[in-house]
Parts: sequence; structure tokens; C-alpha cells
Amino acid sequence: MEEAKQRQRGKLFTWCLVANVVDEHEVGQDHHIEHGTKIFSPGTKVYVSSWWDNSAKDDGGVLYVIGKARRQWRLVAAYIARDRLTNFRAKQVFDPKALRRMAQDEGQNRVRPGQFVRWWGKDEEARRQVEQKAAYYNQDIYSVRRREWEEARRGMEKL
Repeated sequence: MEEAKQRQRGKLFTWCLVANVVDEHEVGQDHHIEHGTKIFSPGTKVYVSSWWDNSAKDDGGVLYVIGKARRQWRLVAAYIARDRLTNFRAKQVFDPKALRRMAQDEGQNRVRPGQFVRWWGKDEEARRQVEQKAAYYNQDIYSVRRREWEEARRGMEKL
């Protein structure tokens, strides 16, 4: 009941980095094209955690995300390569399903966005951090390569 009242007043939210799963990407030694990822459909909105893993083996980074899986109604958590995501942006998350999934990841039995550790939080400092990360991820070499690849592909399709 308390959560419903807070949601009505707009108090139950958290700042979060939001991205979309890329439509097409190359995989394998023969560089064939796949759409989306094994878990997520192309264009799926995912909520990106503040926790990530950096490794030279996987081209620089793996992000922990929550999103709606293919052919399922529920939100699932997964680690996904950073170059499989595009259009990073800072958003306030009010969606009760997403907030419950974030709280579940935190080990909370109730949604308390102000006490999130793995997720960003609800204060101005969290908003600033999310905006900085969104700007960084949109300008990093993986995003630049992705844009160049998509532009080249569009150019080839026009021929």
C-alpha cells in the first residue's frame, strides 16, 4: 500500500542508464549478421546497472542489464557486451516491474531506490553520474565503430 501511494506521488523512482539492443551485428569467423542477441530482441529497452566488468578478451566491457527477454513476459537480468547496446540515455525509472527486479537484485524485499547499490539511485549525484556515463558510452570507440559500420551497410544497400 505504501509503495502505491509513493508511486502516485511520483516519489518511487530511480535514475538509470537506459539503452537499446542493436539491430544487427557481426558474429563468428565468417562475420555473418545476427539480429539482437540470444537473450534480447533487436531494439529491446534495457536498464543498465552501475556495475560492469572490464576485460580485454571481450572488446572492453560487459554490462549488467535488466530487460524483457525474447518470447517472455518477465524481466531478466544478464551480462551483455557493451558493443551490443546503443542509444544510451539517462532516464527516471517509474516502472514497478523494473523497480521490483532492481530491488530483487539488491536483496531487498521492498523497493527502496534510495538504498540501491548496484543500481544508480534517486539523488542529483546519481542523475549526474548517469548523464556522464550516457555521454561516455555514446562517444566511445565501440559506438563510433557501430555507427561507421551501420553507415557503410546503408551505403552498400543503396547500391
